[in-house]
Amino acid sequence: MKTANLILQILLLFIALISSFITPPSDASQRPSDHPLRVTFVNPGFSGVNPTGNFWLNVSKVMNAVAQDTNIDLTVLYAERNHILMKELTKQALESDADYLILVDEKRAITEVLLNSVKPHPNILFLLNSPNQLEINRLNAKGFGIKAAILPDNYQAGKELARELVHTVQKEAQNPESYSMLAFLGDVVTTAALEREQGLLSYTNRLSNVQVIDKVDAHWSQNRAHELARGLLRRYRDVELIWCANDAIAFGVNQAAIELGIRDKVKIGGINWDNGHVDKLDVSIGGHVLLGGYLLVELAKYQQGLIKYIGTQKVAIFRPYSPTFEPIYKATHENNLNQIDFSQFVNQKKNYNIMTLNKELNF
Repeated sequence: MKTANLILQILLLFIALISSFITPPSDASQRPSDHPLRVTFVNPGFSGVNPTGNFWLNVSKVMNAVAQDTNIDLTVLYAERNHILMKELTKQALESDADYLILVDEKRAITEVLLNSVKPHPNILFLLNSPNQLEINRLNAKGFGIKAAILPDNYQAGKELARELVHTVQKEAQNPESYSMLAFLGDVVTTAALEREQGLLSYTNRLSNVQVIDKVDAHWSQNRAHELARGLLRRYRDVELIWCANDAIAFGVNQAAIELGIRDKVKIGGINWDNGHVDKLDVSIGGHVLLGGYLLVELAKYQQGLIKYIGTQKVAIFRPYSPTFEPIYKATHENNLNQIDFSQFVNQKKNYNIMTLNKELNF
């Protein structure tokens, strides 16, 4: 009996010794700091130049620059503006070994995929578009870990664009006048388009001398906007202001105005700071292209225990373009963001915002 007990004690001691050398599977928050964090981003946009503008491609450029400085292994999957493909890529990402998934819930397509998935993921981050609170509650109940939602204040963008257009035409007017405005909306089934339209109307409805005479859905597309504008600008010959939900739409309107010989009679504005807007548009509102990078900075802080959570953040990052922002504008479009050391935003030596990033490039 004593021999049996002695053998059992030796066996237990051996098991305990072996166990001390075995590391159990760890979640992303327990990953060693020197181990790259695996992040997969399902980008709804195109991987190259396209008729809807290069906004989503530039989002990835910023994120790749941040990832290089913050020990993040970033994989970007492009859905090429195809929501069926985006659903399939999301399903693939759910089956991958990524520590975190960054998703864009355009038209609620991603919510549908997640709710129908049999394999919940513990670390989901939403960028620019997210489910509503009821849907987030359903996802949490299904086992998904919704760690963050970083959203632009699209209401602010729509309002700022309307304000800047009015100010631009007022600068050239001899006396206070009444102005008519056309609005070319984005895809009106998307939250971004609806919120930008609300911002537009909140500003113009308070002005007695500005009237929005027509609104049309341009689906974020330069080609569609061009076709619509050729007809609308013939119908409304006295319009002075043209509000466009993004720069690609504004480029299409600009082309139509040139073809009709009226470009000098109208002020055209858009949103995104797309490449070429300085020469083609009177106003462009932008800055939200930087939010993907901001999400990765917040994730790196969370990973290092510098913040306890990320949560839902609606960021009022939009600014009217001016020569002041030429450094960040050029760096984004010319892919020179590697000049910035993004690790300094993780250790909180500096705050990640549009002014700070711009200054980092202004030397």
